[in-house]
Amino acid sequence: DAPPVIAIMLEEAPSISNPLGAKGAGEGGIVASGAALANAVANALKPLNVHVHELPLSLDKLSRSIRVAKTRI
Repeated sequence: DAPPVIAIMLEEAPSISNPLGAKGAGEGGIVASGAALANAVANALKPLNVHVHELPLSLDKLSRSIRVAKTRI
C-alpha cells in the first residue's frame, strides 16, 4: 500500500508593510538562541558569582568577569 498523495498549494501575497513586498521567514527561529546560550553560561558561572548582562558573549568579556569575580572570593 502506498500513502495517499496530498497536494499542497501555496498562494503568494506580497507584504504591504514595506516597499519590496518582502516577508521575513527564518529570522524568528534564531532570536532566542543567544539568550538561551547566555542563560546556560550564566548558570554555569553562578558558583563564581559571575553575572551575564549583555550579548554578544565573548571570551574576553567572560574571562574578565571571571577574573574580577575571583578577586571578590
